[in-house]
Amino acid sequence: MNELLRAFDRVGDLAWAVDRRHRIVAWNSAAEDSLGYAASEAVGRKCHELIAGRDLEGSSTCESNCTVMNAACRGRPVRGFDLLTPGCDGKLRHLNVSVVALPEPTTGRFDVLVHIGRLVQEDSVWSPSLRIRLLGPIWVERPNGSVVDGRAWRRAKVRALLAFLALQWGRPVHRDVVIEAMWPNLSYLAALHNLNSTVYNLRRSLEPDLLRGADSRFVRYDGDALFLSGGFAHWLDVSIFETGIAQARRESNPSHAEALYREALALYRGDFLSDLALGLDLRWCWIEQERLRELRLSAMEELGILCERAGRQREATDLYLTVLAADPCRESVCRRLVELLLRAGDHVRAVKYYRRLKDSLNEILSIAPSEALDKLLR
Repeated sequence: MNELLRAFDRVGDLAWAVDRRHRIVAWNSAAEDSLGYAASEAVGRKCHELIAGRDLEGSSTCESNCTVMNAACRGRPVRGFDLLTPGCDGKLRHLNVSVVALPEPTTGRFDVLVHIGRLVQEDSVWSPSLRIRLLGPIWVERPNGSVVDGRAWRRAKVRALLAFLALQWGRPVHRDVVIEAMWPNLSYLAALHNLNSTVYNLRRSLEPDLLRGADSRFVRYDGDALFLSGGFAHWLDVSIFETGIAQARRESNPSHAEALYREALALYRGDFLSDLALGLDLRWCWIEQERLRELRLSAMEELGILCERAGRQREATDLYLTVLAADPCRESVCRRLVELLLRAGDHVRAVKYYRRLKDSLNEILSIAPSEALDKLLR
């Protein structure tokens, strides 16, 4: 078996092997080069935690209840499939994966699943990739390293359209859907005029030397549908932020989970598209902003719990205080903070933060703290 696994190290395609406990037991040099993880970092990790794969629609496919592993356990053949996986740098790779079940010599049952992944080479339209930051003020870097700027780019709707298209991961969106998202309160003809003007300005913001709109490498039409060419080839902080937190929540090793939380949270420079004016009629934007804001606060609370368990009470306290500064009505965090302060004998501060929560709940939500928190303070 070991000799067979060593043979896969000489395969030009990516190859990694997983045992029946979902642990990676082999990781070849092509996987190191393509995904950025050394074999020493990958071997021993659970496959679904490291690979964190998605299908081409963006839905998670790598879970602890792995369909590939389940099929192999039942002796069923596993067909090849497409997989989008973030490498060490967070950028998604498109792989076509085949699976080979290696049997255990004495029983004949499979002992190891070898995954062979071939990088899918996208066509020339997909080749240039942008670096797009939407957490905080929008920031875009072109493939040549220059940062997008200029008079047209400073128009809020131009930046908002780029963000809207980036979140579609290359999927074409009919112009009527774009109009409804971007100009919901205008007549159709007025909105269509605004769309055409905004597409024009966006194309020339991204590609200042563009002669014809139809030649744009990035903002393209497929019939009446608009899309950002490149899809998953682009680096997008929102995707890496969400993927990192999802990986941290699945990670069984506390120190690995803590590192994943910190890497993801470091991407959060501010609320989603925080440089757009509040008066803009972009309901999708504010919904996304609140969703990502809540994800960040939940992740900070979860990181605080890990710090507590590791005995780093000061770090946990700082994290809880940061969360409460952003959401003063978050009772679960206040309770953890109060318990932590009471264990440290700091009764004065414990009562201070309890009263602050009580006032916030009363003023903002017109409710009182839970009976459990009241009992704790008594």
